[in-house]
Amino acid sequence: MPAKNKKIRFFGSLKWIIFATHIVAMLLLFCSLLSWRVSPLKTNFFSYIGIAFGGILLVNIAYVIFWIVFSKWKFVLIGIVSLVLCYQPFATFFPMHLFPPSAPKDAIKILTYNVEGFPGERDKKTNEHPILDYIAATDADIVCLQEYLVSKTGQSIISQQDVNRILNKYPYRSVTGLESSGKYHLYGLACFSKFPIENAHEVHFESSFNGAVVYTIDIEGQKYTVANVHLESNSIRAEDKKLYSDFLQNSDSVKLEEVTTNIRSRLGAAYRQRVGQVQKVKNYIATQKTKGTIVCGDFNDTPISYAYSQMKKGLEDAYASTGFGPGITYHEDFFLFRIDYILHSKDIKAYRTKVDKVTYSDHYPLRSHLQLNIQAP
Repeated sequence: MPAKNKKIRFFGSLKWIIFATHIVAMLLLFCSLLSWRVSPLKTNFFSYIGIAFGGILLVNIAYVIFWIVFSKWKFVLIGIVSLVLCYQPFATFFPMHLFPPSAPKDAIKILTYNVEGFPGERDKKTNEHPILDYIAATDADIVCLQEYLVSKTGQSIISQQDVNRILNKYPYRSVTGLESSGKYHLYGLACFSKFPIENAHEVHFESSFNGAVVYTIDIEGQKYTVANVHLESNSIRAEDKKLYSDFLQNSDSVKLEEVTTNIRSRLGAAYRQRVGQVQKVKNYIATQKTKGTIVCGDFNDTPISYAYSQMKKGLEDAYASTGFGPGITYHEDFFLFRIDYILHSKDIKAYRTKVDKVTYSDHYPLRSHLQLNIQAP
């Protein structure tokens, strides 16, 4: 009898220990709500919660399944309530539009793509142009490109003339070089459009490799603001990615503390810089008296982040409202995140936003159909 009582007490204690760890997981889940509200200028803690949101969400779902298996319905209910209360970040991170309606015929097609300097087109010995051929094949009406790199001399890397030849269906184009452009090459942001680009204004960042350009585009007689944005990069180098990759593959040889310390040192400064960059872009967009707004680009931050929430203010996320799944757009060295976006004003309606899994760059392209002139709710 005493042995049996000890066994019962042991399993009773174990149950409450497991529940205590579940409480910690739920608290981290609730912290994700603050990732949208607390500026990294105050603390980076909630920014790190945002980047780990996928794992936190999976852990909470796993706990609910665990309690179901052992028929602990009180704990199941608590876990489900916590997930429901955090439905908004859940649905933003993992939208579940299984059967989205088809786009109407009058919708325009938008493509945003961080092309990583056209890695596949740099060899002049080959006539293959995978990224440019892909862009042409999408037949998008407006194309926004980041990390756009072309030669000014036609040597070593692809030239602007080559790009124009392949993307000849776009009569209107705007190419903006950032500070890292040199004597022989141009590096920056580009927009290719089937509609007239009437104006292009660079929103200058204190960064050599990042920036934003806001275009005024005449779409069938109505002027629209289209922003092409590349927010501050996270400065994670190849050796940092290798450290992370090594940890995932062999955690015995690489310590978690070493990985987290390394990543924190790289991410912290970028989180803070993006705060000011987003404000600059939003401030300029606010001065535009156009029919509607579309913001495309690489935010270098997840949907559960302060930069994302500030950029999204007053706008809708095309992928969150029409996509399915986590929508990963950055896919290199086990760093798998959605950091590329198409946002739009509320009088525009998105349809069938999708990530194309083409591996020509370290980013996947994102495209959507947008129907204009919709009455705001």
